[in-house]
Amino acid sequence: MAKKKRKTPGINGSSSADIAFMLLIFFLITTSMDTDKGLKRRLPPLAPKQQDQKPVEINDRNVMRLLVDRTDQIAISKRTAVIPVRIEELKDKAVEFIMNPNDDPRLPDKEVREIPLLGSRRVTTSGYAISLKSEIETSYQMFINVQNELLKAYNEVWEKTALKEFKTSFADLSPAKQKAVTEMYPMHISEMPLSNLKKK
Repeated sequence: MAKKKRKTPGINGSSSADIAFMLLIFFLITTSMDTDKGLKRRLPPLAPKQQDQKPVEINDRNVMRLLVDRTDQIAISKRTAVIPVRIEELKDKAVEFIMNPNDDPRLPDKEVREIPLLGSRRVTTSGYAISLKSEIETSYQMFINVQNELLKAYNEVWEKTALKEFKTSFADLSPAKQKAVTEMYPMHISEMPLSNLKKK
């Protein structure tokens, strides 16, 4: 006598769309996305339209002109010469420029300013600037490396100032004291592309 074949029960698929939708929601909520890490910069406020914009005259000694060419070579441009700089030297040169510890006449002027919590201090003029110009063909990695070295320079300047003025690391200072330190040596970096650097 032949045995009857049992029919396998079918799977009820009516709720599979709901399950798939709930799984999708679950993974969207619990998955962390990598975000681009950029460089922290605070843009200056927009000037009122009514205000007349007068050209600002900056003493040549108060500007550090950094040039990065298409071959990723770095140089400091002076009126009389272009001085090549290795990436490893850039931080120390920037620190020396920002602080001008020896009152070098080739580095930024000094002025007496009233600093919150500290009173009168003789520091680098607030009108100094680090100008970074790069050719369009400069590699992105070199541009970021230069930016990182400048940020390291400011961090070192602020750390030295915090230890001198408050006998404490900059990271351990209160927000008010950190602001006082950064007002002594504010971050002044300007950036622009330059497509016509001349080769020598």
